[in-house]
Amino acid sequence: MSISLRAALEHPSLSLAEPVLLTGQEHTARPVRWVHSSEVLDIAPLLRGGELLLTGGLVLSEAPPERQRRYIRELASRGVTGVAVETTEDNTELPDALVDEAYQQEFALIRLGRTVPFVEVTESINALLINDSVHRLRIADSLSDELSAQLTSGSDLQGLVETLATSTDAEITVCDESGEPLAAAPASPRTPEERAKAFEAPITVHGMVAAMLTLHPGPDADPTVVEAALDRAPQSLGLALLRTRPPAPSNRATRALFRALRQPDQVTTEFLPLVEASELTSVGTFVAAVSADSDRGHPGAAEQAMRRRGRQVLSHLDEGELLAIVALPSENPDHARRALIDDIRQTYDPGSRFPVIAVGPLARSAERLPHTVTEARRCLEPNLLDAAAHGVIDAGSCSIRRLTHRLGANTILQDFIEEQLGGILEQPPQSRDRLLHTLEVFFDCAANKTEAAHRLHLRRQTLYQRIAKLSHCIGRDITESESLAGLQVAVRLWRGLGRG
Repeated sequence: MSISLRAALEHPSLSLAEPVLLTGQEHTARPVRWVHSSEVLDIAPLLRGGELLLTGGLVLSEAPPERQRRYIRELASRGVTGVAVETTEDNTELPDALVDEAYQQEFALIRLGRTVPFVEVTESINALLINDSVHRLRIADSLSDELSAQLTSGSDLQGLVETLATSTDAEITVCDESGEPLAAAPASPRTPEERAKAFEAPITVHGMVAAMLTLHPGPDADPTVVEAALDRAPQSLGLALLRTRPPAPSNRATRALFRALRQPDQVTTEFLPLVEASELTSVGTFVAAVSADSDRGHPGAAEQAMRRRGRQVLSHLDEGELLAIVALPSENPDHARRALIDDIRQTYDPGSRFPVIAVGPLARSAERLPHTVTEARRCLEPNLLDAAAHGVIDAGSCSIRRLTHRLGANTILQDFIEEQLGGILEQPPQSRDRLLHTLEVFFDCAANKTEAAHRLHLRRQTLYQRIAKLSHCIGRDITESESLAGLQVAVRLWRGLGRG
C-alpha cells in the first residue's frame, strides 16, 4: 500500500526530473502511499497523509514568504510525506523561506531540476501502489477468513492469538486497559532487539477500547502480513473478548457517556451522573484527546502513552475518530496535563503512520467535558493543523486561533484588528506580510530583539529598521509596554482569521 520516499524518487518516471532532496534527508524511508500533483496552495485539507505532492512551483514561488512557510507547515501537519517542486531549466533555487521552513519542520522538500510530465509520474507510481494494495488486500482477506473460521468453530481468545502468532511469525499479546495479559502466544524465542520492535492496535468492544493487541515480529516476518494483522485482527479478537467478558453496567454507562459526547452541543445531558456510573473511578479533572485520522494509522502507542503514570483513560473509536477521556489528579492538574502531552509526543515517530492527536483544555468538572471535547476537535480543523508539534496539537498553544475560529468573521474582531494594525495592513502585500511576520516573531520571543533577529535570520540592524518601520506604520513605538498587549492580540487574531 506504500513505498518509501527513496523508492519513489528513484522510480524511472520521476528520476528523469533529477530530484534533489534539500531537507529531510534522514526521512527517505518514510512511506509514500499516493502521488498527487497540484498548484493549489490550500491543498493540505484535501490530503489524508502519506502523499508525495508534485507542484510546478510557479504559484508557490510568487507567494509571500509567510504564505510559503504556511504551505510547508500545513503539509507537514497533515502528514504529507514530502513535496517536490519543479524549477526552471536554468536550475533556479527554491525560495529561502520554503527551504528554511521545511528544515524547521523536518519535512522532505525536493527540487526537481528538469521538467517531466506529472501525469506520467502519477500514473506510473500510483499503478504500482494500486497493484501492491490489491496484493495486501488479498492477504488481509485471507487472514480475516482464517480468524473468522476459528471464531465460528468456537475458538476462544487464546486460540485466536495462537493462530495469529503462527500466521504472522510474531509474538502476540493481548492486554486489558490496566496492562494485565489476557492472552499470549510466543511464536519462537525473541532477542531483546526484536522484542523492542513492537506494533500495537486497540481492540474495541461496542466502540470502546477494551484491550490492546501487541505484535513483536520475528526477523523473517512479512511486513505486509503484520500490517494486515493490525488492521483486521482487532475485530475478531473483540468478538472473542465479548464472549468471555460481557459488558458490565459501568460499561453501558460509559457507552452512554460517549454517545452524549458525539455531539455535545446538541444534548442537554447531565454528565456528572454518567461519569460517576462509568468505568472512571475519578470524577475530578479531565482532558479530552482526539484524533480524526485513526484509520490512517494505529493509535495504540499514543493510547498507551496516555495510560502512563497511572492515568485512567476511557477511549472510543467511531468512524475513524479516536476520542479519549483522560482523568487527571485534581492537585496541580495543569502540570499533569503538560505531562500527558509530553508523554504522547515521546511516542511520535514521523516515519510511521502516526495520526495527529489534539489535546483539549482542562475540564475541571464533569459538566465541562463537552467543552474539552469540542475544543480538542476544533484543533483538528484544517486551518489549525499547522499548530501540530511532534504529532500533538496542544489546545493551549492555539487558544486565540480557536477563539477566532469559534467567532468567525465577527465585526468586533475586524474592527479591533483594523484599529491596531491598520497602517501595516495598508502596505503592499509582500511588505505587509513581512512586517506582520516580524511582529509575530517579535512577540514569540517576548519582545527580545536579539532572539527575534536570530529566529528571523536577520542582522540586528535590519531588525531595528523593521521595528522602526512597524512603529511608523501604526504611529506609536511597538516596543513600549502599553502597546504590546493590544498589538499582540491583534496580530494573533489576524493570523487566526486566516489573513496570513
